[in-house]
Amino acid sequence: MKNYFDFRWFWPTISGIEAEKLLMERGVDCSFLARPSSSNPGDFTLSVRRNGEVTHIKIQNSGDFYDLYGGEKFATLSELVQYYMEKQGQPKEKMGRLSN
Repeated sequence: MKNYFDFRWFWPTISGIEAEKLLMERGVDCSFLARPSSSNPGDFTLSVRRNGEVTHIKIQNSGDFYDLYGGEKFATLSELVQYYMEKQGQPKEKMGRLSN
């Protein structure tokens, strides 16, 4: 696995509950962090604060690329995060799939 520890948005040891607490206490709308998935080892989760709530979006790691289960595909986790940081609007889940 690539070393993401240099990125401020990557939290390697935080749980989903801890991510929610951190984003609600110290974040603002559109604040986010990425963390290893607790339910699917090898995958990641993007936790995003929107409208006073935290949404957890699953990031699939196929070994060859990262995607949001059917969305755009990226060679690295950092490329995926950078893409959604720069893109207008935030990633959203719609009926279990990502839409922009």
